[in-house]
Amino acid sequence: MANIAFYGSHNAAVAVEEDGKLITVIEVERFLTEKNAGYAQYLVSYTRPFLLTHILQYIKDEYGISEYDKCYYLNSDTIEGGTKVHYEQLIPAKEHINCLHHLSHAACGFYQTDYEEALIVSFDGGGNDGFFNVYHAEDRNTITLLDKYNLDLGFPYMSFGDYLGDIRKEPALNIGNLVYSGKIMGLCSYGNVIEEWLPYFEDYYRKKPDGLNYLSFLNELGDECGLDFNINDRYTGQTGWDIAKTSQEAFENVFMEMTQPFLDKFPNLPLIVVGGCALNILLNYKLHIELDRPVFVPPNPNDCGIACGMILNHIKPEKAIDVTYAGTEVLDKHTLMSHVEERRGIPLTTGILSEDLANGKIVGVVRDTSEHGPRALGNRSIICNPAYPDMKDILNAKVKNREWYRPFAPVCKLEDVSKYFDFEGESRWMGFCPTVKEEWRERLVSITHIDGTARVQTVTEEQNPWLYNLLTEFEEKTGIGVLLNTSFNVNGRPILSRYSDALKVYDATNMDSLVLQDFYFRKFR
Repeated sequence: MANIAFYGSHNAAVAVEEDGKLITVIEVERFLTEKNAGYAQYLVSYTRPFLLTHILQYIKDEYGISEYDKCYYLNSDTIEGGTKVHYEQLIPAKEHINCLHHLSHAACGFYQTDYEEALIVSFDGGGNDGFFNVYHAEDRNTITLLDKYNLDLGFPYMSFGDYLGDIRKEPALNIGNLVYSGKIMGLCSYGNVIEEWLPYFEDYYRKKPDGLNYLSFLNELGDECGLDFNINDRYTGQTGWDIAKTSQEAFENVFMEMTQPFLDKFPNLPLIVVGGCALNILLNYKLHIELDRPVFVPPNPNDCGIACGMILNHIKPEKAIDVTYAGTEVLDKHTLMSHVEERRGIPLTTGILSEDLANGKIVGVVRDTSEHGPRALGNRSIICNPAYPDMKDILNAKVKNREWYRPFAPVCKLEDVSKYFDFEGESRWMGFCPTVKEEWRERLVSITHIDGTARVQTVTEEQNPWLYNLLTEFEEKTGIGVLLNTSFNVNGRPILSRYSDALKVYDATNMDSLVLQDFYFRKFR
């Protein structure tokens, strides 16, 4: 009998398990094409039916599963056809089990490792069991809560996005502040830590306001630092960048303040970091270089991984579960051949593709099953040559429609990572941002951020043979074993899941070529 897990808030997702095997993880935003999709959006729009029933039908069609032994869930209700209903009414299962938010995060991280024992920190904007929780995975069957703190580091960090003029405001439907964090991290590299501000910023992070209203605390912080947080007169330029950088430093310091007692108590255990705040790659890299222990951040540490965590906590696998490409297949896969015929697609070879990339072409890729988590890792990617000086600006302005300062990530073979970056080990899911080696910065200009860092992805032949072989051929042609890799989407939209959406982006932007499975499409001849 199969089991299903459903997390229905923002970053909503469904995970399915059968006979101890994780079958799929379906992120609702990929169906809906609305970033950070979840039931909360529908509380203000009862006219749009929630997609849970459509997803259940998809699971039935793809995997032949229509009934479940257990349904694991968080939150109690959703919107279906304009009416609030309970999951029990929608998901056919013998038993419905309400789970814990941070415990699910913890299980999601732990069971993607082979660790027999680990220290786990889960922290984000809150759930039904707290904000900042610390766990001890004692063995493969037992994850024990050590302590929990009424300390929300997530929303205070995002709150600055409303007051920085270089950050584009997002539509309300997209829960805009959820996308601010990545933009703030991008701005950090242009700023300086203002030491006289730092203690007050740290105090700001230590406070737990009533609900999500941070205005009074921001006003207090502004008075202490000589700043005026006015949503109608936002900070741009150096002052805004310094706010971002100082906030990041305070965020890191308070995290270490809360975590250090447990690091001291368990000096020999690996550290697993999960929760939405674990997407902060600046903190992750600091932990990687400063802690004398392994640091693991899964590909899905934010709320999109909660459904997966509920299932893994049920399975309790003895060995690590790889969820990297556990997402959905292309949702309109039956249309592939019609697109090939209509647009005169040609058989794909890595030789043709690597030649085009060497010549500066921008290529979209849709292959196999989707990545699970917020990072595109080669199957739903836009790739191009990182040696072209203007490539970052072209991608931001004419393809992705993003702000000018936002960097792009490189991908390279695992065995080559120390050749190009000051980094040892695996960064399979872009969880760390090491510095680019000085001798490579001019050649890797489009993936090197203003501070010399890059959010690197490593890949092995076993993990993604197609991408690995492409890197090999690209290096043979250019002398560079690195590609620029960014998610295949446009600003404000999630990673796409349909050929039709890929073609719309391809037609509407400066993208030169398109890979759909084993076929290749070119605008040029």
